[in-house]
Amino acid sequence: MERVTIRDVAERAGVSNATVSRVFSDAHAVSPVMRDRVISAAEALGYRPNMLARSLIRAKTNLVALAVGETKNAYDSIFVDTLADALAERGKHLLLAKVRGGGPVDEALMGALDYQVDAAVVAAGTMTPEACARCARVGIPVVLCGRVPATLPAEPDLEEAVPPLPFLADSILADNGAGARMAADLLIRGGCRRIAYLGRSHRAFSDSERERGLRDSLAAQGMALQATARIAAGADGAYDAALRLLSAPEPPDGVFCMNDDAAMGVLQAAQALGIAVPDELAVIGFDNIPMAAWPGFRLTTIDYPISRTVETVIARIDARLADPARPPQVTRIPVRLMVRDTTRRGTGRPAVTSHKET
Repeated sequence: MERVTIRDVAERAGVSNATVSRVFSDAHAVSPVMRDRVISAAEALGYRPNMLARSLIRAKTNLVALAVGETKNAYDSIFVDTLADALAERGKHLLLAKVRGGGPVDEALMGALDYQVDAAVVAAGTMTPEACARCARVGIPVVLCGRVPATLPAEPDLEEAVPPLPFLADSILADNGAGARMAADLLIRGGCRRIAYLGRSHRAFSDSERERGLRDSLAAQGMALQATARIAAGADGAYDAALRLLSAPEPPDGVFCMNDDAAMGVLQAAQALGIAVPDELAVIGFDNIPMAAWPGFRLTTIDYPISRTVETVIARIDARLADPARPPQVTRIPVRLMVRDTTRRGTGRPAVTSHKET
């Protein structure tokens, strides 16, 4: 079937092409009688206006590009859905730009720019200053999620203005250092003395911050990180890595994982090896995905709220559109400790910050 055009609608309604165009772009510009005639003709023919073409003429597409990698991680999948829903409520649509292998985001993002997107959110890969500069030249705001570019300091403040720099992008990420301190404090308070970290093989920005925060927190207590293990992605890789980690001659008695998916892999490995959780092994995740609270897991984790993150992303986009020259900002999303059944409570000094579920 051929695509129905404005010309077809105009012929059926007995009006000009310009009249049909005005009905779908500014209905108040034509009389109610004429508008009803055009709408009836369009419905009879099954015509839908080309919103992309019209938005290109208006230089505003209501498209927001999201550079994203593999969404096998539960947190990433929920983030994409939540962002898409939040944008839809504002009359905007999400355009996915796939980044493969955690590499440079430039190619995927430049492809998205061909669709004249209004803004870009980078949630995977690395972005070069050149790509960011190109976005700035054409007036496209860029928000980095889960990372800070090398030209911007990763300050621990909740929200810090940074002087103008060539890398004109706002950054939004979890307060990873605080989360790691909470995890380390709870593990130590529960009696753990052989603490390990389970992270990703490609050492993502947030992953590195969480490991560094754990090391620093242990060092402050006169302890050292006993071991680290790396996984490619998902719980399957975590299961295999955890089997090796827990089968060592002197296995850890506490593991802090860079996300909940990895922590669940550790729990499965412990079960396979007959290791009792939390009596012999304490496990802490990061993200607080819905599955973490399921009866079969009851995972102690660091809550990184997706809804607040998405709200902040949209706020940064709006602010940048309103004032393109404003200094870039680094926003740290506050986190909290959710104590469940995979850690021992202990009786030592109180945790840095904690929230016990009821």
